[in-house]
Amino acid sequence: MKKLLISSALIAGFIFTGCQTTTTSNKEVKVTGIREANLNADSQNLPELKLNTTQPIPGKVKKQPASFVTAPPMIPHSVEGMVPITKNNNMCLNCHMPQAAKSLGVTPIPPSHFVDNFEGGKKSSKLAGSRYNCTLCHAPQAMVDPVIENKFESLRK
Repeated sequence: MKKLLISSALIAGFIFTGCQTTTTSNKEVKVTGIREANLNADSQNLPELKLNTTQPIPGKVKKQPASFVTAPPMIPHSVEGMVPITKNNNMCLNCHMPQAAKSLGVTPIPPSHFVDNFEGGKKSSKLAGSRYNCTLCHAPQAMVDPVIENKFESLRK
């Protein structure tokens, strides 16, 4: 028992000593970002984003193409007054439920959103609970001048 205690103390001592020793080099690493400036510097030389501040009216806006084949569609209108989505209030459902969407001429919620994957793929007339919070996948689109040019081309035409 005494040998075990002594050897444990020695091992702990070596580990503690090993963790305390550090080596430093005088080599300076230059860390920069998009703005070509040191990231630890003040907020100088930040790229200026020019945001189109006009608030698009729902139903009157052209949709942007999807970023990739399975990308959830962007929200093409202002969401002011519609978020946050809560357990008791989801303003998206007023216009985008299939029955209402048809009469309003807007994009309906797809059938896949009425399948509850937690209930074994059970189809329902109610929106699946996992699809209730629209803004988890769908984000408002914004027309901005990008800091870096995006050369992405959608496969969808």
